[in-house]
Amino acid sequence: MEPSQLLQKIGLDANESLVYLASLRLGPASVLALSRATHLNRPLLYKVLEKMGTDGLITTTLSGKRKLYVAIEPSQLLHYLKEKEATLKEGLPEILALSNLGSRRPKIKYYEGREQLQELYREAGYRTRTKEILCFFPTKHMIEVFGKAGTVEVIKERIAHKIRTRTLRPPRGDEVFEGSELRQEALREVRYLPTEEPFEMGIIISDDKVNIFAPVEENFGMQIESAAFSKVMRYFFETVWAESKAE
Repeated sequence: MEPSQLLQKIGLDANESLVYLASLRLGPASVLALSRATHLNRPLLYKVLEKMGTDGLITTTLSGKRKLYVAIEPSQLLHYLKEKEATLKEGLPEILALSNLGSRRPKIKYYEGREQLQELYREAGYRTRTKEILCFFPTKHMIEVFGKAGTVEVIKERIAHKIRTRTLRPPRGDEVFEGSELRQEALREVRYLPTEEPFEMGIIISDDKVNIFAPVEENFGMQIESAAFSKVMRYFFETVWAESKAE
């Protein structure tokens, strides 16, 4: 990596990098010498030097009546970075407070394509703080997204994370796969809807997130993160759960 690129990676802008490297090459140098070496006009150079002086990257010395500028040694750049880190740590609580305010706003993510739908299912199914998820999710939808072997694997992953599920299924005609009949071993409780209306979409409620899976022909999913919306959806789920048939 070029020295100028490295300096920009640690926070200097392009002009500051230019001046710092020129100052290292020249040693103690006047504004005129630095202007010639960097091809920066003097008004701009003065602004750059002033900022670099404030940041501790450039110091000054006198040679007779002339002010000369001297770059700090490269080994001192680590100290410069530590000072930046200390400043960030000091101000971080205020920044986090702003982040917490923003986190109260609903967040909506859109997923498209089989791979993204698989990732959405994994996030909804077992990357969750709570140990229970609520599902309106026909088995056929899972098989369409993962295939039968893949469906078995993601369920094993959920079980490994010790995430329980309560699942509402169509009253009949749902597809089966290896282990779909398991209940206690699969940390799964199943009830069957009281009506014959088919599911057109899959829904998983986890934490404050409602995860929606469209039919495979529409090939998209959504995640809505909202405490209020998830609370309403949980209410609907519990209402339907109470009316549904246990096995």
